[in-house]
Amino acid sequence: MIRLGIAGIGTIANDYIGLIQDGRVKDVHITALSSRNPQNLDQAMARHGLAGVQGFTDYSAMLTSGLLDAVLICTPHQEHPGMARQALDHGLHILVEKPIGVDPADVRHLLDHLAEHPHLTGGVLYNRRQASAYQRIKQWMSEGAIGDLVRVTWLITNLYRTQAYYRTSPWRGTWAGEGGGLLMTQASHQLDLLLWLCGLPDSVQAFCQTADREIEVENEAVLFLQYPGKARGQFIATARETPGSNRLEIAGTRGQIVIENDSLVQVSILSQDEREFARLATGPFVQPACTHEEFVHHDHDNRVQQAATIQNFIDTIAGKARIACSLADAANSLGLIQAAYLSHWTGQQVPVPPPIHPFQAELANHI
Repeated sequence: MIRLGIAGIGTIANDYIGLIQDGRVKDVHITALSSRNPQNLDQAMARHGLAGVQGFTDYSAMLTSGLLDAVLICTPHQEHPGMARQALDHGLHILVEKPIGVDPADVRHLLDHLAEHPHLTGGVLYNRRQASAYQRIKQWMSEGAIGDLVRVTWLITNLYRTQAYYRTSPWRGTWAGEGGGLLMTQASHQLDLLLWLCGLPDSVQAFCQTADREIEVENEAVLFLQYPGKARGQFIATARETPGSNRLEIAGTRGQIVIENDSLVQVSILSQDEREFARLATGPFVQPACTHEEFVHHDHDNRVQQAATIQNFIDTIAGKARIACSLADAANSLGLIQAAYLSHWTGQQVPVPPPIHPFQAELANHI
C-alpha cells in the first residue's frame, strides 16, 4: 500500500482526494495533506472524512514526517519543479499536476534531478492519455497504419471559461501565476496528446490574443506547426466560444484518422501509399481504394481518466506499469507551449523547444 501525501489543497486536489477516497484508485491511501491555508486543510479533512490523516501548513515538514512514500503536487504552476525536487531529495516518488512548470531552466533542473534518482518514479497528470480512443489512435500511429504524417489539424474550441473562472484564484489569468493562459492551462491536454500521437514539431508560428475577458493571458490561439519532412499542422483553440467543437484530423500517406468529441473515431486506410498511387495512376481524378471503420468510445469522462492516471503512477511505483506521462514528455509539451508564446511575442517562427534565455526575457517583460 503506497502512502500518499498531497500538496496544495485547492479544487483539483479535492477532486483527486475524492477519487482515492471513493476507492477508484487501488493500493494507495492518503496519509498527509499540505497547504499554506489551514482553512483549506480543515475543509478537505471534513469533506472527505480524512480521520487520521495528518495536516501540514509546512510542505517541508510533511516531506520529513516519515508518513509518505509519494507526493502528488497540486500547487500553482511555477512551484511544481522546486517542490518536486524537494520530494526527490527526501526519497519520495512524485506525481505533478500539469503543467510541469513555468521556468524552462527550473524544469531542466528537475529532469536532471530525477535522473540522479533512478529508483524513484516521476510523472505528470496529463490524464487524457488514459482515454481508450486516444490509446487506440496511438497504437495505429506507432504501427504506421496511416503511413507517414502529412497533416494534423486540431480544432478545440469547447474550452469555455467565464470571467468568474478567473476569479476563483488570484493567480489565474496572470503571467506571474500561471505562466500563460489557454495554451498553458485549458488546451495543454490537447497539446500533450498532439505530441504523444504525432511527435514534436520542428518549429511553430503562433498568433494569440486576449478577447472579452479581463485577464493578462491569452484565451485564443492559432498555431502553425512544421514537422520534420513536409508535414504540417494547425492547432486552433479558444476559451470564449460556446458550445464549441473538438475535432482532430491526422492525415498520412496511407490514410486518415478523425476523432470528434474525444469519443467518435473514424479511420480510413488506403490500399496503397498515396505517393505511389499518384505516380502510377493513369487517370487524372482517380483515387486509391479505401477501407473505413468507425469506433465509439465511452470512457472520455475526466474523472475516469484522472483515476486511471493516478493508478498508473501507483502501479509504476510497484513495478507493474510504465509511467503514462514522464517528466520528459511533459517538458516537451511545455517547450511547444513556450515556443508558441515566443513566436507570438516576436512575430517570428520559433524552434521547438525555444531558446531558454530569449523566452525568459520575454516572459519577464509580461510579468
